[in-house]
Amino acid sequence: MNNIVVAVAGTAASLATAKYAIYLAKILSVRLTGVYVVDEKTLKELLKSRIFVEVEAIQYEQDLREQGELFLARFKKMAESKGVECAVTMLEGVVHEEMIKKTVEVGADLLVMGQPKERLSRVDVYYDEGEKILREAPCPVVLVRDTERVEQLFKEI
Repeated sequence: MNNIVVAVAGTAASLATAKYAIYLAKILSVRLTGVYVVDEKTLKELLKSRIFVEVEAIQYEQDLREQGELFLARFKKMAESKGVECAVTMLEGVVHEEMIKKTVEVGADLLVMGQPKERLSRVDVYYDEGEKILREAPCPVVLVRDTERVEQLFKEI
């Protein structure tokens, strides 16, 4: 194994995912790449369905970019504090497509991501970006659970 990619999102659960990826990269002595994707598909849908007017969509997109920069910087700082070198990338587009492309581009041996949200219907599962990543990933995928255990492992390195 040479390279791990981790999906960095703007949620509290994403913090545990990032910590577990850092833990794995440290114990396996491999490269680590953190990826945040600005979800342009959802932005377009919000605009098309008139939930947002164009000015609001532009501001929301800017907020997502700023949030992504903050999360990626925090991720990089956490990794470096544990002696793990990492690269970070912010992409724009359809989340699952961009994650798959980046995973292929860096030759990832493993993709680490948070567990997809619980869905109420099969239709929701089919359209969920996380589920699409799971179905289309070109490498093994680790889903992070048990945040208490992750926290313990992260502290040990």
